[in-house]
Amino acid sequence: MKKSGVTSQKSEVALATAALLATCLPTLAQSTNSPTHDTNSIAPVLVTGTRFAVAPENTSTPVTVITREEIDQRQLQFVADVLRAEPGIDVARTGQPGGLTSVFLRGANNSHTLVLVDGIRVNNAFNNAYDFNNLGVENIERIEVLRGPQSTLYGSEALGGVINIVTKRGCGEPTGSVQAEYGSNDSMLGRGSLSLGTKQFSFSSELSGSRTDNERINSEFKDFNFSSRADYTFSDRLTASVLTTYLHSEAGTPNDRFTDDPNDLSKTENWLVGLNVDARPTDFWDVKLTASHACERGSFDQPAPNPPFFFGDYSAETIAFRDQVDWQNIFKLTEGHRLLAGLTYDRSDADYTDSFSAFQHTVESRSAYAQYEFAPTERFTATAGGRVDDYDSFGTHETYRIGARWTIPGSETIVRANVGTGFRAPSIRELYWPFFGNPNLKPEESTGWDVGIEQPIVKDRFNVGVTFFHNDYDNLINGFPPVNVNRARTLGLETFAAWTPAKNLLFRAAYTWLDATDVATGLQLERRPEHRGSLLASWQIVPELSANASLLVVGERPDQDFSVFPSTRVTLPRYTKIDLGLSWKLRKNVSLYGRVENLTDAQYEEAYGFPSLGRTGAAGIVVRF
Repeated sequence: MKKSGVTSQKSEVALATAALLATCLPTLAQSTNSPTHDTNSIAPVLVTGTRFAVAPENTSTPVTVITREEIDQRQLQFVADVLRAEPGIDVARTGQPGGLTSVFLRGANNSHTLVLVDGIRVNNAFNNAYDFNNLGVENIERIEVLRGPQSTLYGSEALGGVINIVTKRGCGEPTGSVQAEYGSNDSMLGRGSLSLGTKQFSFSSELSGSRTDNERINSEFKDFNFSSRADYTFSDRLTASVLTTYLHSEAGTPNDRFTDDPNDLSKTENWLVGLNVDARPTDFWDVKLTASHACERGSFDQPAPNPPFFFGDYSAETIAFRDQVDWQNIFKLTEGHRLLAGLTYDRSDADYTDSFSAFQHTVESRSAYAQYEFAPTERFTATAGGRVDDYDSFGTHETYRIGARWTIPGSETIVRANVGTGFRAPSIRELYWPFFGNPNLKPEESTGWDVGIEQPIVKDRFNVGVTFFHNDYDNLINGFPPVNVNRARTLGLETFAAWTPAKNLLFRAAYTWLDATDVATGLQLERRPEHRGSLLASWQIVPELSANASLLVVGERPDQDFSVFPSTRVTLPRYTKIDLGLSWKLRKNVSLYGRVENLTDAQYEEAYGFPSLGRTGAAGIVVRF
């Protein structure tokens, strides 16, 4: 990868140019623990989730960058499946596609991961968590995973880290594609895309619709996803972009395998409209204004009979809105010195109704943040920042973060170290839910640090890295009604190795050792395995034929058996999952592909009582124009 400096106007222009090129030029699969795996890549990739557009190897934050090329090579449909192979990330889905899907970063709770789309927070305004069950890969250019407390940059929910989804920017002559796929369990997928761009205007969009019967009674899942982005350049100092996303899904919910409810149904509908305005009033001042409006509607219908409860019909609906405005400023003070400063306003509204109760409530917050970056050379970067958040529900909360990165001359070893704090504001659900809310809740808090190294052993051929992390969590919310009583500790190792023995062959391995403990009981936190590893391989056999394979090994982890009262603690066994894929370029604009998932038909559960899919297969065609 071509390195970009951060200490001169010329370097700033190079960064801006690379940001545009990264959306227009193809790159090979890139994903490692910290910087991008950029072996033989064509265009630089810049991390924007750090708020400073910077090459991954030049940031102190441990970052994974996953490109669209890797997503396409692995024939993946959902973001959660993309994340499973990455170090430091655990994914747990309640059964088969359409089930509640949680992501745990470094052992933190699901609600401790902040999800952004082009820098806009999309966590549910009702419970502050994010359900990955129907988040598809439509119109995604890359996914950035920032590990460790990031509340100084983004506020609430960023205790374990941040997942930032960057959408595609249209470029060049009008192009598009259509895709059709059919597979096991009567699964079907249709997808279409369009992209175009001129010097002033660019547009990209992608939509998909899919359905599957899955393997259990009442487990049919249907979804429709749409994403678009339009950019307009008014001048070399002013650009604006409009982001639109829409997600809709319907899923039969049979509950666990002890229940097999025949008629429960859940529906979700999400849409987001966001506006980003980037301006450069002077050569030393960059401004970014972001405004967005999001809505999430979720409903659950449970007609009688509904085992094991056997009461009458039950239904619930939640409508949650989130309005945000963020004003970000980057000042280039002198060569090697940059200052980030900004203000954020967030308003969350939730309207909840079920068969027994109803309520509506609003929470507002106002925040101020700042971060200083010192980069005297390309080989050294240091940052220090702080933030104050003021909530009308509980008052103010302060966070900080300090980090540094040094690339050692000669060996080119990259050394990183970070320390910071994070918090999660109590959600509207926890504060005000009838009969079960507690308006006196305080925010959950964390203090975390990490130190890591990355070593290129053979230039552009073999890279390895390891990061040690430690996090302490206080005031965790638990109970009915909820109170700030729990404490937890997570520590572990994230390791990776990337090897390119030939230009057409790539291997990438990742392993995570995690000690996630409830401090009060000394017990391992649920659904967090101590050991987790993955191996990915991509082989361009000939120019027209490529193959990919993935191996995922997940160790034992505890969970709860809720089929008995009171619930009991159980252990989910270790499992191994193997996936294979093949793609054949039949003609210039026509490709055929096929895959087999869970090749060995492993029987496993990511959540106790919710069996995952056995062996499945699918085949499809892509036509580009």
